Amino acid sequence: MERFSYRSCTGTSEIAAYVWLPEGKPAAVIQIVHGMAEHASRYDDIARCFADAGYAVYAEDHLGHGDSINGEGVKGYFAPEHGWDCVVNDVMTLHGIIKERHPGLPMVLYGHSMGSFLARTCASRFPNEFDALIFSGTAGKNPVLGIAHAMANANAKRNGGKVPDEKLNGMAFGAYLKRIKNARTPFDWLTRDNAIVDEYIKDDLCGFTFTSAAFRDLFEGLGEIAGKKWAQKVANVPICLIAGKEDPVGSYGKGVVEVSEDLLKTGHTKVVLQLYEGGRHEMHNEINRDEVYRGLLAFLRSAVNSGK
Repeated sequence: MERFSYRSCTGTSEIAAYVWLPEGKPAAVIQIVHGMAEHASRYDDIARCFADAGYAVYAEDHLGHGDSINGEGVKGYFAPEHGWDCVVNDVMTLHGIIKERHPGLPMVLYGHSMGSFLARTCASRFPNEFDALIFSGTAGKNPVLGIAHAMANANAKRNGGKVPDEKLNGMAFGAYLKRIKNARTPFDWLTRDNAIVDEYIKDDLCGFTFTSAAFRDLFEGLGEIAGKKWAQKVANVPICLIAGKEDPVGSYGKGVVEVSEDLLKTGHTKVVLQLYEGGRHEMHNEINRDEVYRGLLAFLRSAVNSGK
């Protein structure tokens, strides 16, 4: 893994970015978009797997995450306003750097969790930029999204936006352990691999609470991809939806199926759904991740006609 940086569209932070390169010329490029309250370095294992299979892999730490918490950066905070747009623009800036470094290669966008929401935003706003899409641990529509957004917006106006919002955090994640018997930690919903959960808890750059402004921005992004026209705007390219059937983010598979059906209804003919029995939120970190990696590599071979 090599590290580099570029200027955020906010003008106040440097975005930390990472690259994993294969031996020889890459068959395609995979751009990973990480999730909420974590960072790109947590994807080192799957990135190395992709690189070993002949793909170049890039990722960045979002504003308020990882090594991009710099300048005027605050943990769990994007920007004073239009924060979702800022993160999307930073993701697309990296995409532009990738295209300059690897002209003509197929481009695959891989987003996990909140990263899947960002990737879905990029896929609908920039439909001609990607040759294949992977949405991991994504979610369907949420009936209380409007209420949550109003609360986050009001809280951000009251406290300035940079204060961790414990109340909204509790509302968002409070029920995530309800189907896990004898949960060992508050983060057992991530994966059945205890070692991964323990590493996450020990990492100061993981598991933090989003600020009111970032919750507001996140809910705005969710509103956009939950809209009726989202799927219509996404290009008819190979799309893989991957999730665990015990992932609360995707309503235990129901939300992921909903997204798949929305795509199929709008004429997408290359949708692949990979739902894993017993799997929780981070399938790339699950106890059966070797199986998950094989499934993803099979999709990539089919999608871009390359790889090992």
